[in-house]
Amino acid sequence: MHLIQEAHRTGRIDAFIQSTDKNFLVPVGGAVVAGFDKQVIDEISQTYPGRASATPSIDVFITLLSLGVAGYRKLLAQRKDIYEYLSAGLLSLASSHGERLLQTKNNPISVAVSLVSVVGDATKLKTVAGSDGDELDPTQTTELGSMLFTRCVSGTRVVAPGSDRNIGPHTFINWGAHSNHYPYAYLTAAAAIGMTRGDVDTFLKRLDKVLLKFKRKQRDRQDNTPNEDKTD
Repeated sequence: MHLIQEAHRTGRIDAFIQSTDKNFLVPVGGAVVAGFDKQVIDEISQTYPGRASATPSIDVFITLLSLGVAGYRKLLAQRKDIYEYLSAGLLSLASSHGERLLQTKNNPISVAVSLVSVVGDATKLKTVAGSDGDELDPTQTTELGSMLFTRCVSGTRVVAPGSDRNIGPHTFINWGAHSNHYPYAYLTAAAAIGMTRGDVDTFLKRLDKVLLKFKRKQRDRQDNTPNEDKTD
C-alpha cells in the first residue's frame, strides 16, 4: 500500500483495483475499486448497473468480521514469507526446465516465469495461417493455462505474445502483457493471502508435471507437422 501512496504523492492515480481472492481470502469473483478522490470513486460506482450477485461483497464482509484487524494483519505478514518461498520454488523449477524467474522487484505479490523453452520467442512461434506478416497464434501457448486450471490450479495466468485486442477505438498490443514489445511468453503466479507452504508445494508439483506434458505435446505436434521442403 505504501507504494501506491507514494505513487499518488509523486504522480497521479485515479483508481486502483484489488482482487478480492488475492487480498481478502475469499473465492475468485470480485474486486475492490479504490482511490484517493471520493468524487472519482463515486462516478465509477454510478456506472454499476446493480444487477450482479452480492456474493463477493458478502464474502468480504463476513471474512473481515471473522478475522478482525489483528487477524488480517497476521495474514499480510505471512504472505511476505509465502512470497519468498514461492519465488525460491519457482526459481528452482524454472532452472530445471531451462527457464528463468523474471525480476519484478517492485511487485511483492506476483511472480513471473519465462516460457521460452516451452513455446519459443516471438520470432519462432507458429504464425496464423493466411496472415500477411508474422502475426502469432497464441492459442497453443495459453493452452498451458487451461491444463493448469483443469488440475485445480487457479490464479495463474499465461501471457502469449502476438495476441492483440480491440476495445472501442483502442488497440491493446500483446493483450495481457506488461509491454507492447515483450517478445516472450511467460506465466504468472501470485502469493495470495491465506496461502500456505503446503499450497505452494502442491502448485510447484503440478506445474512441473504440466510443463513436462506440454513439452511432450509440443514435440508430438512438430513430429506430425508435414515438412514442406520435402519433394516427391
